[in-house]
Amino acid sequence: MARTRVTHGTTPWLLGRVEPGTEGERLFCFPHAGSGASAFRLWPSRLPASVQCCPVQLPGRENRVADPMPDTMDELAEWTVEALLPMLRPPYVLFGHSFGGLLAYAVARHLHERGHPLPRALLISGARPPHVAAEESYHTLPHDELLSHVRATNGIAEPLLKHEEFVRLLLSVLRNDLRIAAEYRPAADVPLRCPIRVFAADDDPVVAPLVMEGWRAYAGGEFDVRRGPGDHYAVYDVSGGLFAEVARHGLADR
Repeated sequence: MARTRVTHGTTPWLLGRVEPGTEGERLFCFPHAGSGASAFRLWPSRLPASVQCCPVQLPGRENRVADPMPDTMDELAEWTVEALLPMLRPPYVLFGHSFGGLLAYAVARHLHERGHPLPRALLISGARPPHVAAEESYHTLPHDELLSHVRATNGIAEPLLKHEEFVRLLLSVLRNDLRIAAEYRPAADVPLRCPIRVFAADDDPVVAPLVMEGWRAYAGGEFDVRRGPGDHYAVYDVSGGLFAEVARHGLADR
């Protein structure tokens, strides 16, 4: 797969323009399974001015629909680091939601193993730790059952699910994301030497807050769990309490 490094300007790996020499902190955001960088479209306007929000656009979706998808989580992490490494200069923070949380961890681990500067903090929302298996192998479900799962978790606006081509593309990306997440089993013997901050929604039907405590095993230093109201996708609601927790505690010591 052809990959492009970037130091500033535009890149297919990020939503929007990357401003060179920006003072403050860059926040790299990884979306949930099947989704793209647009999941974070409302975040930039609600974060502190000193934070440059950088939603990561993964291959196979939205404006990168023609790009090949990875075979493993480690491969995706390697691609991501290769493309974005020139921008991963301190201070920066990694945030990931659900599948994106696993990917953010895989990226941080990849950076650690290769001796690159780690993020000031790794922020994870609504994601099971790697050693906890998903309750069901959703990536193996037949088309109709997987679509029912998407509906049940309110992952996509219902009107969009009436378009057959959109659904076909969505489920293809979603199935691959879910598969590489289910198969990702790194050993918890490489504790990250950066703070890990976990954010859990009280009524998350996908990953219970108690499950997210398991991320403690991957922390080599500071670790904490913050909770807020809402369901699995509550963190995207910029007027909600869980987003406020991320903005207040995830970025508070910048």
